[in-house]
Amino acid sequence: MNLKDKLHQFFSIRLVQHLSFWSVFLLLLLWRFMDMDRERIANEIFFETSQLLVIVIFVYFNLRYLIPKYWNKGEYFNYIVNIIIYEFLIISILSISLKFYPDIHFQKIAEDNPSRLIVMSFFKTNIFVLTSSLFHFVKEWIALKDENLRFTEKAQEQLEAEISILKAQVNPHFLFNTLNNIYSMSLYDSKKTPEMILKLSQLISYMLYECKDEEVNLEKEIQFIKNYIDLESVRVEDVAHINLSISGDDPGHKIPPLLFIPLIENAFKHGISSELSTSEINIKLEVAKNQINLEIINPIDTSTENQKSDQYGGLGIENVKKRLELLFPKKHEFTISKNDNLYSTHLSLTLS
Repeated sequence: MNLKDKLHQFFSIRLVQHLSFWSVFLLLLLWRFMDMDRERIANEIFFETSQLLVIVIFVYFNLRYLIPKYWNKGEYFNYIVNIIIYEFLIISILSISLKFYPDIHFQKIAEDNPSRLIVMSFFKTNIFVLTSSLFHFVKEWIALKDENLRFTEKAQEQLEAEISILKAQVNPHFLFNTLNNIYSMSLYDSKKTPEMILKLSQLISYMLYECKDEEVNLEKEIQFIKNYIDLESVRVEDVAHINLSISGDDPGHKIPPLLFIPLIENAFKHGISSELSTSEINIKLEVAKNQINLEIINPIDTSTENQKSDQYGGLGIENVKKRLELLFPKKHEFTISKNDNLYSTHLSLTLS
């Protein structure tokens, strides 16, 4: 620990702070005694000490009672009224105390100009009260600022932890479905199995090395989506037609990784209907200067077998909703609607 840290730790002690405050004022008062006759010094010091004691009591009465009771509760008028009343009382006590010290300098001032003595007592009392109150409010403000900072840091840590958990849930979810697809094709000794394995390795490489970051380039995420759709298209080429439309210029947007994939994956899962000879899935991605719009339209497989698997498919959508709430609060629109055996999913992101 260096000297700066040791001093900061030392002056962070409450008792040291209060002693330092009063020591400064005591040093300022001592200048009066520099050229004073030795016969008068004892009475003058005793008088100043007794007056300072009264002021100290009033200062701590203000800090410990008046401020918490009135100021901190927003009762500013009551606080000012009480300060005026108690200051009048303190000034009266200080003025009366002069009778017990007939040989001091202030006694002569009181005899020559009583109003000047009142003004001096008022100034003397207020310089202590106002200065101590100012230090108190500054200290409270710093403490509140530090508390807000700690709360913000804690909230940020919790946010990052939750996002990491949600992101981690996306990866196994996607891999589980893709491996199932490859396994199904391998059972039929499909010649396209090696191609799917290669595509899958590219997707895994992206998830391992790119998705560990909080944000990725939109261009890379779009390429990932294209690879995923290519992989899925091989599996469903005989029963589905996939239309992918990507429009707009990417000005270098960055987005959270794997944000769109659960929605596209859900379209493949629910959009390949066993009751239809062919299904059509339309995926439209529009990129603007500060806006990204994704629209997915797919038919609904109403077969009993598919309905039983809805519970697993719902995990991806719930994760998307949670991530959107955490990452794009009040900056996204996400809707899923059902019309005439069609699912329509719309996601709009406003980017800063």
